[in-house]
Amino acid sequence: MRIHMVTGDDLTQFRGGTIHLMEQAENLLALGHDVTLFAQDRGPLPQPTPVPIRYLPAVGGGMVRLLSYNLCLFVVLIWSGLRWRPDIMHTRQMGYSATPLVAAWLLRVPHVLEVNGVLRDELAGQAPPGWRLRLIDLFARLNLHRSAAFTTTTTEYRDRLRTLYDIDPRRWTQMPCGVNEERFRPGNRDAARERLELPTASFALLHVGSLYDWRALDTLIEALARLDTARVPDCQLWLVGDGVERPRLQALSRELGIAERVRFVGQVPYAQVPEWLVAADVGVVLYKPTRPVPGDPMKIYEYMACGLPVLAGDYPHYGGIVDEAEAGIVADDSDPGALEDAIYRLYEDPEARGGFGERGARVSARDHTWRRRAEQLAALLEKVRTVEAKPRSEASA
Repeated sequence: MRIHMVTGDDLTQFRGGTIHLMEQAENLLALGHDVTLFAQDRGPLPQPTPVPIRYLPAVGGGMVRLLSYNLCLFVVLIWSGLRWRPDIMHTRQMGYSATPLVAAWLLRVPHVLEVNGVLRDELAGQAPPGWRLRLIDLFARLNLHRSAAFTTTTTEYRDRLRTLYDIDPRRWTQMPCGVNEERFRPGNRDAARERLELPTASFALLHVGSLYDWRALDTLIEALARLDTARVPDCQLWLVGDGVERPRLQALSRELGIAERVRFVGQVPYAQVPEWLVAADVGVVLYKPTRPVPGDPMKIYEYMACGLPVLAGDYPHYGGIVDEAEAGIVADDSDPGALEDAIYRLYEDPEARGGFGERGARVSARDHTWRRRAEQLAALLEKVRTVEAKPRSEASA
């Protein structure tokens, strides 16, 4: 298939959504599909990729920039569509735009929408003006109702979209995150710690990702402060990533007297993330319901791929993945005491930790690779193309 992919992501920020996007595109390309990516020119992707990228200019700021970008995007999509005739157009996260949808309609090409976040919910803490929310709702409803199909990473996102926009679930497909199995794989813990200049003897809990309040890291820090150091002599928490919660979490660590046991690593190059996972003893993923839907964290699949036992919160999607793979322990992430007990169990049973890690790595390699996700996405796109082609062929006949 010839696939034109459009994104609203900032490609200069190589984390989260951008990683998801590029892994999809690169694996579709590796499967033999012809893929071209269209993105706003905020600067180049910070690492090489075999995927052809059309960077589109925008001028000014605010709404002027948004309008200028969409005008340029529309012209380029129509011109490219007429010249190369894509089989399908795939759009990821275009919050204030229906430009790809309109271009696909004019080109008579099926349009598939990927939703990995609900913009209205993500802006809730900023108290946006009413007109902005109405604009978001207008474009969301238009894209969701007029696309031939749409995907979300979790069923919870689907349910949230159904509540907000009355979507048709028959046009929905779940398309979770994945993991690059060549980059994330088991390794030597002590050697990784030596390279990162980390203490060899400490028992290390690791969290990778941006520091937001809904990650429940304050609850984890409280659990760390409760630990009996006679039972767990040197337990540390490594936070790889940065974000708005960092000052508050640092203050909490000082207040609880454990500042020396909480290491704020900050942002690290993506290529270095697997090294931190291999160096750790337990990977942590928690959720506090300060936003309606937490999403599908890539970190779970990355922890598992590196053979890292997982301490997961009991939110269905997080704990469900870990329970199904038998890759770790699930605990009530609203209760510091429950997390404390889970840490004791993990520390005191190295044999169980080894089993969790082995099973997680096996399940990750079998079910959760980006290549597997690309195969699933390609199957969906082919199905949509076939279904949408029938009415057109019947009409022309």
